[in-house]
Formats: sequence, C-alpha cells, structure tokens
Amino acid sequence: MIKLVCPECRRENEPERIYCHDCGARLDRTALAKIAPKGEDVKETQKRLRTMLDPQRAKIRHLFFKTSKVILGALITAAIVQMILPPDVPARPKMGDFPPQINLDLENAAINHSAAPMQYTEAQVNAYLGSALKSKQAALSKLLDFQRAFVKFDENICSVTAERSLFGFSVFTTTSSKVTLQNNTINAANNGGAIGRLPVHPLLMKYADFLFADLWTALDRERKSVAKMGAIEFRPQAVVLTPKS
Repeated sequence: MIKLVCPECRRENEPERIYCHDCGARLDRTALAKIAPKGEDVKETQKRLRTMLDPQRAKIRHLFFKTSKVILGALITAAIVQMILPPDVPARPKMGDFPPQINLDLENAAINHSAAPMQYTEAQVNAYLGSALKSKQAALSKLLDFQRAFVKFDENICSVTAERSLFGFSVFTTTSSKVTLQNNTINAANNGGAIGRLPVHPLLMKYADFLFADLWTALDRERKSVAKMGAIEFRPQAVVLTPKS
C-alpha cells in the first residue's frame, strides 16, 4: 500500500488523506496519480461484449418478455371472465307462493320452550329471504343495487350469496362459513368465498366481509332469533335448528 510522506514532518499518511495527520501540511498526491488502476482482463471484456451483442440471446430475451405479457394478459382476462360468470343460481320463488314464516317459528319456539327440532330446506330459506329482504331495502347498500340473497347448505357449511346490479349487470359475491352456536352467540369460521365463479381464499375473504355488512344489518333480527336456539346443524340442502331444552 502506498503511503503519503509529509514533506514537513515526514509522517506517513494513508493514501486517502489530503492533509497530514500530525502537522496539517498539504500532502503531495502526485505519486498516486502515476499508479494505473488495474483494468479488466481483455478476454473477460471480449466475453462480456459477445454476450451483450449476441443476437440469439437478445431474441430469446425478447421472446421471454413477450410470452410473459401474453400469459399475464390471458390470466387477467380469465379471472375477469370468472368474476362475471354467475354461480349456480337457484330459481326465484314463484309469484303468489307464500314463504314460510321462519323468524316467527323461531320466536314462538323460544317463547313456548318447544323442544322439537325445526328443519328447513334451502328452497324454504331462500323463499323467506326473498320475502323478508323486500321490506328491508332501507338497510341495504345503495352503491350497488341489491337484488336478492340466497343460501346453500352443505355438511357443517353455510354459504350466502348476494346478487347486486351494476349498470344492469348482475354481480355475485359469496361467503362460505362453518357456523356454530354457543352461549347465545353465532360463531362463523370463514371457509372462503367467491366473486362470480372466481374462488377467493379464506385468508383474503376475511377482509372482504364488508361486502356483506349491509346484508348482515338487514338480517339482524333473524340473527338474534337464531342465537336464542340451543343448536344449529347444517346438512346437504337443509338446516336443523334445535330450541333450548
């Protein structure tokens, strides 16, 4: 390592210094300028240039980025199509059909201390929701025109789908949960969901519950009636509510 010798006090200084460490005199740095920096090896330089200017390599790189854009575009298009496509939608209740008074049944069972389990099919629950939500439009969001809500039951699983209208097109959002009833409290463990037919992971669906906030508010009375029951059990296409003994 080159040392810079001070012309005044003869102290050896580090090469990065401009003034002497001891006396402060200006150092003569001309010796450093004579030392040529070590350049890149000629063969390495030629190899690097050949790599940079290789037309075949440039074509492969261009093809890679072009293919990546096409694949990304196709995935985004497929996701949008899946979001637009409606899920399996049950038929709307026929006009004139009298829906079951499920909430009234639950309230009477709680008041009369009935012990008989009550079973309702998906069709019965959906008919009740269609009728009950018509009188609760004030509680539903006006941002997207609410059309209807319907449920789907499976073993220990309850799925709720809300249909809303955006510029005349139906938009479907679904949340699926494992529902239990304990100590007058309804507990729902999120099991995922969907937008249209596009599945949504449970971790993401936890943060999408705001999409159903207005629906939960509109059905608050029904939620309180269910909470008064002793147990709730979901079966394929049916739900069984058991009053407290």
